[in-house]
Amino acid sequence: MVDTVLPAYFINLDRAVERRDFMERQARRLGLGLERVRALEGPDVDHRTFASLSRRWQRPITRIEIAVLLSHAQLWERAAASTDGLVVLEDDAVLSPRLAAFLRSPPPTEWDNVNLEWYGRRKFFRRSKPVGQAGTRLTAVAREKTGTAAYYVSPAGARKLLDALATDAAPADAFMYQHGRLRIAQAEPALAVQAHILAGEGIDPGIATVTQIHQPRLRLTLREGAIKYRARRIAGQFALIRYQLGRLGPLELRCPAVDLDEFRQAGEPEADLQSRSSIAQSER
Repeated sequence: MVDTVLPAYFINLDRAVERRDFMERQARRLGLGLERVRALEGPDVDHRTFASLSRRWQRPITRIEIAVLLSHAQLWERAAASTDGLVVLEDDAVLSPRLAAFLRSPPPTEWDNVNLEWYGRRKFFRRSKPVGQAGTRLTAVAREKTGTAAYYVSPAGARKLLDALATDAAPADAFMYQHGRLRIAQAEPALAVQAHILAGEGIDPGIATVTQIHQPRLRLTLREGAIKYRARRIAGQFALIRYQLGRLGPLELRCPAVDLDEFRQAGEPEADLQSRSSIAQSER
């Protein structure tokens, strides 16, 4: 087991036994001390909480999306009370062997959040010099859109998120990254990839890739406030203009760096990995 400074937790539904086994296999293979945190489900969200949070975003938020948001918020509370912050993982995150080194060295305090995952989409980076961090680079991000499968959150960042939750709500990744409330960096090459993303790249992730959190979204009539939600979406699109203009100067739009070969062992049985390790040691 690798001695770490940063604790790492994975969020997992009680009924998702296969995914819990998957994360625990990764922990053994990589020598990580991952701790499970029970994910909330739709029925855990009471009517009062649902009524309070479901109408605060660009569209109605489903009960399951609120449960996911509050599952992450459980860990933000732990991070806010900690000294160095922590790493949050969802239970379909395939992990790089380099994550162990990252956990031994907290990121600089200038960052509220470090996105550890790669999801194959472009984002707005700042044209600034990356900071070396335990075998990876931390590159400043100007605007993030998604990335809750694997991330670091600092105590200060966690407090910002919890303060915002008093008045705002959204699906977890949109909530974290809207309004530019966090100072964000991206780990490059990325330290995690979601299972369905790897499968799309032709790599066996070692776990089923069917999502367990989505449900049909609510559709509103005009009388129910659809105009209000549409106005919020339009305002969000207008907010992108300054980032597009920023490409003429301090910003660039690109995909994060990733080495997909790091994740190819994820789908191999433990017995095969142990056999390969034994052979390698005997040949030394």
